[in-house]
Amino acid sequence: MKPFFRWAGLLALLCGTTGCLGPGGSLDKPGTLFLRDRIGDFKAFRAAFLGQAPALKADGFSAYSLHRDLDDPRRLILTLKCSDLGKALSFARSPGFLEALGKAGAGIPSLWYGLDVTGRAYAAAPKAAGGIVIARNEVRSFKFWETCFRNESHNHPGRKYKNSNYSIHELPGNPEVAIVVHEASDVSKAPAFMDSPALRGEMEATGVVGLDVWYGVNLEEGFF
Repeated sequence: MKPFFRWAGLLALLCGTTGCLGPGGSLDKPGTLFLRDRIGDFKAFRAAFLGQAPALKADGFSAYSLHRDLDDPRRLILTLKCSDLGKALSFARSPGFLEALGKAGAGIPSLWYGLDVTGRAYAAAPKAAGGIVIARNEVRSFKFWETCFRNESHNHPGRKYKNSNYSIHELPGNPEVAIVVHEASDVSKAPAFMDSPALRGEMEATGVVGLDVWYGVNLEEGFF
């Protein structure tokens, strides 16, 4: 495929699958990107990604975390914290960045993003055992959903793993998007809990009309 058509198709895909911000919205605020992609080799991908660190830092990225997809060891999940979400999206969609990762065996990534309501906490240390749960909720009203979410203890008896380090990310639209991220001490137990009738009923009551979840095994995190 010729480069022009490849990148044009990629931009259309990224825009169409993430719910681009509607009229009147603004993305020039701190936010987080979430990317998921199949890779050929982790070491090559890591080297290519970290090789972009100076450019990432210059465009307002400050921290990252890497995770292996729970169901597919060849798929990688990457989170990126940024000071200006709109600027970060432009960088993540740029041919230069995508071509650098493509040379390391990456394909066309799935991309979620949201403005930070409660930002993620990162550390400059090897990632601890456990994993990450990234839940993308489509909601009728973000304010109503957030009030309900913050009023919950999240100490559900059926969870069967320790949950910590919650963050919330918002994307205005119709429907609105609420991305919730948390750490899981045993991420292998998270899918059963997230798909349990009790939790599904709770989500429905808070106005969730669509849900997709990524599960990742912790690899590493750090700062730019």
